[in-house]
Amino acid sequence: MKKYLLFLFLLINILNFSTSIEDIKNLSKMPNTLNQAWVQFVKYISENPNDPSIGILGEILSAKKYFYENYKNAPFLNSLIQENFNKFCNSLGLYNGNLNEEETQLILKIFPKIPLSIKRTLETGIIELNSYKYFYKLDGLNKYISPFTYQGFLQIFVDKSIKSPVFLDKDMEKFVVTFVPKSKIAEINNILNNSTYFLDENNYLGAFKLLDFLRREGIINTEELQTYSLLKKYFDLKAQIGELSSNIYIVELNSLENFTQNILNITEQTLNLNIEKNTLYTLLTGILKTIRIRIESSNKIIFKKPPDNIDKLIEDSQEPLKTELIELKQTILNSVINKKDTSTVASKSNIATKTEKNEKNNGLVIYYAIILILFLIFIFLIPYFILSHKSVEFYMKLKLYKIALKITEKMIIKDPNDYKTYILMARILEELDEVEQAMMAYKMAHKKKQSQQN
Repeated sequence: MKKYLLFLFLLINILNFSTSIEDIKNLSKMPNTLNQAWVQFVKYISENPNDPSIGILGEILSAKKYFYENYKNAPFLNSLIQENFNKFCNSLGLYNGNLNEEETQLILKIFPKIPLSIKRTLETGIIELNSYKYFYKLDGLNKYISPFTYQGFLQIFVDKSIKSPVFLDKDMEKFVVTFVPKSKIAEINNILNNSTYFLDENNYLGAFKLLDFLRREGIINTEELQTYSLLKKYFDLKAQIGELSSNIYIVELNSLENFTQNILNITEQTLNLNIEKNTLYTLLTGILKTIRIRIESSNKIIFKKPPDNIDKLIEDSQEPLKTELIELKQTILNSVINKKDTSTVASKSNIATKTEKNEKNNGLVIYYAIILILFLIFIFLIPYFILSHKSVEFYMKLKLYKIALKITEKMIIKDPNDYKTYILMARILEELDEVEQAMMAYKMAHKKKQSQQN
């Protein structure tokens, strides 16, 4: 409504008074009056042929007219015509494609400060708008930018990439490749070599993404390539542990021995990994405990003897993993001994009555246990059928990320515009090491949030 009133006001002024340069500029900032601005501009030239501002305004109007005629459906069109720089930067990220060099020159007529903004970013490392990263979509823009140093940007780029894995997405990678020479990008190797980033396990995901970027660009040095290999092994092991952990409750008893041996082999590989790996230790401790409980409750001989490598693992490991390995070994030994003793005693007739009594008692125990289990299952499944952010967070706290992911998928089907659900989905995908899908979910969350704000 305000736009129409402004349009009406400007039109009345044009009809009743002589049009000024400022009036023409204002007319050109609205798609509905852009053509009228051009008409008034032609009229103004005929009346004021010596006005020095005609040249600059003419270039801006010509650029706007070009994009209005050729990019009517582009997400950046309105912000471009309105000369809203911040919105233009954000909307450029929604455009799937690049503008050619001639079109880039037209963009610079409207926003001449773009090269200076990028130059300042590259020299100081201060990224005034995160949406600057989309400027790689303007072909030939790098020809207008000649920073005297890249050091500030590279240092902050490394720091943000490692501490916030979502920072280094595909758009940021393309920004760096477009505006930073490869010889300068290679200096990231030296920054990493003189840092302590890799001492903190919380930095592993960001560091891995950054090193993978250097590797794909063919500029990673030998030392950092070794670090990359260690981190890749770390995440491969984490993925394997996560997969086995999700299957521990459904594996058949006759397959539990092989399942346990796989876990012990992964434990051995983890112990041999020469980086901090407390998260892997925690995951392994949890799954070994679950295996032990299943063996104890099975009342069957699952192992004929303890696994061959368990003593070596006990010797090499630290607490609390060491204690869990010791208890697992003892549980395996006890299950074998107790089963043999039970077979011998069962052959004697004088304990028949006691056996019958024990069976009755066991029946009662099982009865109450079943009731308790059903109750716990009921409590556990309530959040699954109540679609809410709290339900997702409930399963995330239990590290049941696949169940949490299914809930977010249902929530998105129910309400596809809820950006908070996309954020939760991205966090879950990060935990599942689905990095690319997590990036897409974060990007969708950003788009949904922007659309709600607009």
